[in-house]
Amino acid sequence: MPIETTGATSSSGTTPNVCGGLEGPDSIYLKLISSDGHEFVVRRDFATSASPTIKNMLSGPGQYSESQPNEIYLKDIPSHVLINVCRYFAYKAKYTNSSIDIPEFPIDTQVVLELLVASDFLDC
Repeated sequence: MPIETTGATSSSGTTPNVCGGLEGPDSIYLKLISSDGHEFVVRRDFATSASPTIKNMLSGPGQYSESQPNEIYLKDIPSHVLINVCRYFAYKAKYTNSSIDIPEFPIDTQVVLELLVASDFLDC
């Protein structure tokens, strides 16, 4: 349900802060759905800056166009791998152009191969 703020003011007379949602072309969040049906909500800017594939999937018609806006069904990526991909999106956003020492990204050894395949597909 979109939040309408046109002309809205709070009791103090200022315009209220609005947190984005999943709806509309300008939403700040994106839903990634794993092959086993788990849904992960991530910031759109994190996902699109880390993965050119996701950016292309969201940028209009083509072979990757999705039936639902702001939702991407990743039929070959299970949830135990997709959760690591989502964590990497946040890690990359936090440490890109960082002046501090960048810690190693933690990866569970049991998902290394599947994560490599997913990162190759997502180009991240």
